[in-house]
Amino acid sequence: MRPAFRFWHRWFGILAGAWLILLAVTGIAITWYDELDRTLNPDLRSAPAAAVPPASLDAVVAAAEAALPGFAANNILLAQRPGDTHWLLGRQSLADGSSRAMQVFADPGSGAIAGWRESGALSLHRHNLPDLLYGLHTDILAGEPGVVLVGLVGLAWLVDHLIALSLAFPRLRGAVRAFRISGPGGSLRRAWDRHRAWGLWLWPVTLVLAVTGVTLTFGEESRDIVRTVSPVGERLHYAMPERDPPANPVGIDRALAQVSPRFGSPYAVRPHADRGVYAVRTFDRRDMDNQGRLWTYVDMASGTIVAQRHDRGESAGDAFFAWQYPLHSGHAFGLPGRLLITLAGAVTLYLSWSGYRLWWRRRASAALRRPRARPAEAGR
Repeated sequence: MRPAFRFWHRWFGILAGAWLILLAVTGIAITWYDELDRTLNPDLRSAPAAAVPPASLDAVVAAAEAALPGFAANNILLAQRPGDTHWLLGRQSLADGSSRAMQVFADPGSGAIAGWRESGALSLHRHNLPDLLYGLHTDILAGEPGVVLVGLVGLAWLVDHLIALSLAFPRLRGAVRAFRISGPGGSLRRAWDRHRAWGLWLWPVTLVLAVTGVTLTFGEESRDIVRTVSPVGERLHYAMPERDPPANPVGIDRALAQVSPRFGSPYAVRPHADRGVYAVRTFDRRDMDNQGRLWTYVDMASGTIVAQRHDRGESAGDAFFAWQYPLHSGHAFGLPGRLLITLAGAVTLYLSWSGYRLWWRRRASAALRRPRARPAEAGR
């Protein structure tokens, strides 16, 4: 099987190496998405640290709707640090009947709107650059076909991890040598050893990136596979019956007042008007990352808590999927985890580049070794 494995590894690298370089560069960038966004866009992401009580969230939503006519928030990420803004994500209905995804930022102290931007806009403006990098990483800015392509590259990368491992260890004797770099400086031997050794040292981390990349891209297909061995639940509002929103819903502030004192600091609020509930996300000891993973549902009409679920769920399948994004982003292990993901991205970038270089050098070396035809033979 070794010749077949070498053929696969060579042509996977040639055909998919450019995509892996793009995914590695953008993946490194969005591992530090918040830091990058705050640095580029302090006018949107930063607000004066206020000593006064924070503004009402209902007033913040009303201010966003007034500043951006037709805007309706469907996810409100609350400021988690002094000096941060609230981040409202939603859609704006336009006069021609179309709509666009928008993000609005608000000062938590005064409730004033700091600004807004269109989600996924194809622009190199500093406001849009973080989302542009995110889009390049998830769908190469090509919509659903791009998602499928990125997923297929990730699936092939996952297969290539197993093949590359078998190529790195042709025999168990002397396996430790595969982790070392030898050969004269600048030689083909040294270039190959460096390519193999760096790939092996970070192999467990890049394997996790490949697996989680596939499960995040092909979410439903991955769930169908896992359901064959373990139940997999969904967020509760998916199964709630649709209904008309109440005429006089209780406000977001009242929903938070119902949840926060009992279940902890809030991370986000998601109004589900078509289900008649607010989903309040709070931090919990079971969280795998820096996002509040406990979902508490508050009825919009009565203000009472009607359901609750943590993303870890009740089964091994639930726990498996709850870990996918935290592992892929590195947030599962805080700052060390993100640094490790950054290193894995840099190694993936190096392996893709060095793979092209090795292929070209071997072609050149083979051409030099190939016997030249004699003049008489060449003239026939």
